[in-house]
Amino acid sequence: MGAVLIPLQILAGDMHGLNTLEHQPAKVAAMEGVWETQAGAPLLLFAVPDQTARTNHFALGIPQGASLILKHDPQAEIQGVNDFKDGHPPVAPVFWAFRIMVGTGVLMLVASWGGLWLLRRQGWSAAQLPRPVLAGLALMAFSGWTATVAGWYVTEVGRQPWIVQGLLRVDEVASAVPGAHIALTLALYLTVYAALLLAYVSVVKHMAEKPVPMPEGLPPRAAPATGAAA
Repeated sequence: MGAVLIPLQILAGDMHGLNTLEHQPAKVAAMEGVWETQAGAPLLLFAVPDQTARTNHFALGIPQGASLILKHDPQAEIQGVNDFKDGHPPVAPVFWAFRIMVGTGVLMLVASWGGLWLLRRQGWSAAQLPRPVLAGLALMAFSGWTATVAGWYVTEVGRQPWIVQGLLRVDEVASAVPGAHIALTLALYLTVYAALLLAYVSVVKHMAEKPVPMPEGLPPRAAPATGAAA
């Protein structure tokens, strides 16, 4: 299922990115770490955005990659963060959240395709897969959650300082509720969700370890041979 649907999700993400570029270009500039408007913008694989100096440190990227992905033209111009004089999101959180989201999605694609290939080689028997592979697939159970949360960071932090893009700013509708009350509510939410997560993992672990009852009347399985046949 993942091997089929994850590529479709990546395609949908590309289409959504094009829509975001049209309606929220400041968010895209922060996602890509583009400070100055430039043609043939690189696709940054790694960088340390510096909000004070308004530049990136230790940048490692693919030349013209961002222009190619965003506008399907390697020479296309990408608007930089510094062009948005009416406000733009903080670059570092959006930049890193976007890379966590995309990196997790790529890892999901590799795990699903690699797992399917290994499963086919083992005669479609999951019991024959190497234990490290099974452990890795078990850890990938949380990958969808990780990608979703990172994506929401990109969405919510990336639209700052706007509630409604270009029309209504966050500071115009900020809540008057005291900070202590908000912190208490957040702590209660985190406590409830931590309990739900613990219960979920415990139930899944119990179900995975629970032995499968054998139907009555079936002969017991023969023990594997330990020596050569006579």
